Amino acid sequence: MNAPEVVRRYAATLLDAAEETGVLDAVRSDVQGVLETISNSQELDEFLNNPLISPEVQDRTLVAVFDGKVQVLTRNFLSLIAQRRRASFLVSVLSAFTEMVEEREGILSAEVVSAVELSDEQQGRLAERLAAYTGKQIRLHARVDSTLRGGLVARVGDTVFDGSLNTHLERLRRRLVGA
Repeated sequence: MNAPEVVRRYAATLLDAAEETGVLDAVRSDVQGVLETISNSQELDEFLNNPLISPEVQDRTLVAVFDGKVQVLTRNFLSLIAQRRRASFLVSVLSAFTEMVEEREGILSAEVVSAVELSDEQQGRLAERLAAYTGKQIRLHARVDSTLRGGLVARVGDTVFDGSLNTHLERLRRRLVGA
């Protein structure tokens, strides 16, 4: 079983359970909090990704850290992930859950990598154009990649818009070589 399938199934299970019990908004908030906690704690991230730590210890730790701070459903889900030896997938599962919720609300995530940091105005115009293309609201996640010589690469779902200078130069090189 490959990781993306595992991630998708666990995320869908959490989403379905949250909808059935009527606590989707609370679980969504919990998921954001858990993701922030893990991203702000290198020790917790390493702990979850350490294959030498038993599932029982990971389970007890996750319950101790989040008990009383998250919905019972969220806490039970974290416990289930640990017990099933899937703690190393937790960040991916919770991120996939967030994307699934946004997708159901008509919001798509767009990953944008640019050579320089984009201003708020540039990000806004790019989000508008991607929204016009997809017909859905876009949540933009922008980052800088210094290996790009210029331009940007945007990924919305399975679609990639590559307007990077690297790609344009490679196409030009191929034309000049005659390939």
